[in-house]
Amino acid sequence: MVNIFDNINAAAKDLEETPQYKNLAEALKAVRADEKANEVFNRFQQTQVNINQAMQNGEEPTEDQIQAWQSVAQEVEEYDVIKQLMETEQAMNQLLMQINNALTKPIADLYE
Repeated sequence: MVNIFDNINAAAKDLEETPQYKNLAEALKAVRADEKANEVFNRFQQTQVNINQAMQNGEEPTEDQIQAWQSVAQEVEEYDVIKQLMETEQAMNQLLMQINNALTKPIADLYE
């Protein structure tokens, strides 16, 4: 019997060798090295989490939550290191979507 998690763990190690992963690691390191940019990025992430939690609970984000997100989003625009991180996150997400599509292809094929 196949232990699928052995293969998944091997793929996870392979992921660390991709340019997308390496670029993401470097971009995150650059943000963390800039104290102010790191603080802004952490606030940006937290405001996103707050809004996502509200939406997952079937609630509309409050006006205060929306204003907080808009405010910190404007601050993010002032930091090239954060913008670079977000670009590398997008590249990583594209790779993960491709991996997910390959992984779930057998299931998609069942429905064709």
